[in-house]
Amino acid sequence: MILSNETKVQLCKKLSLPYSGSEQDWDVELADKNRVDEFISYYQENELPIEMKYAVMSIILASYDDYLNENVLDRDNRWYEIGKLLKSEKEAFVDLINYWAVDYEIEDFFRITPLIREVNAID
Repeated sequence: MILSNETKVQLCKKLSLPYSGSEQDWDVELADKNRVDEFISYYQENELPIEMKYAVMSIILASYDDYLNENVLDRDNRWYEIGKLLKSEKEAFVDLINYWAVDYEIEDFFRITPLIREVNAID
């Protein structure tokens, strides 16, 4: 899903993210490993249109990947919450799932790649 600039700007304002508009991979550049819980809560506590859900999930996944890298973990309890959210709207998140799962011939490219592959394997 290609997000509109309006959605990115709106989300960045709501979450107080330093969006400048010049980010190439805005979700990766604005990810914050210290705010994963906050991003998950925002997703769960708000009635969001699908494009906004996708935008928030983009930030969640990039932030969680950073968190795992920083803490040298395979997963923690937050992953189960993230996994449930991904599974609940799997069709809407297919692009995100495919991005983070990477080609199966490539070893775990991102820290969350094996976790995303688990989600992707569930139909």
